[in-house]
Amino acid sequence: MNKSQLNNARKSEPLQRGVRFMVGRDAGGRWIVSDREGRVGGLFTDRAAAVHFAMFESDHLPGAVCCVPDHVTLSLDSAFENRVMSPRLKVAGRA
Repeated sequence: MNKSQLNNARKSEPLQRGVRFMVGRDAGGRWIVSDREGRVGGLFTDRAAAVHFAMFESDHLPGAVCCVPDHVTLSLDSAFENRVMSPRLKVAGRA
């Protein structure tokens, strides 16, 4: 594969994978990141932090992060359904 073909393959790769993360607000107005499988996500203090996280987690692939319109409400329910946290786990975050 020559350099041009390799560059074209890289450009089309994110389109084949599609959107991995959605960024938006939950019902309480907090910024949410949720992946399409409901495995990765979180609450964030602002939009910039949410987008930064999603871009980092998706290796900055173009088209992997979608910011949903204001009228759409996101939820992390699917990420936490039927899961019990061990009492030994600590929740990380900033105050």
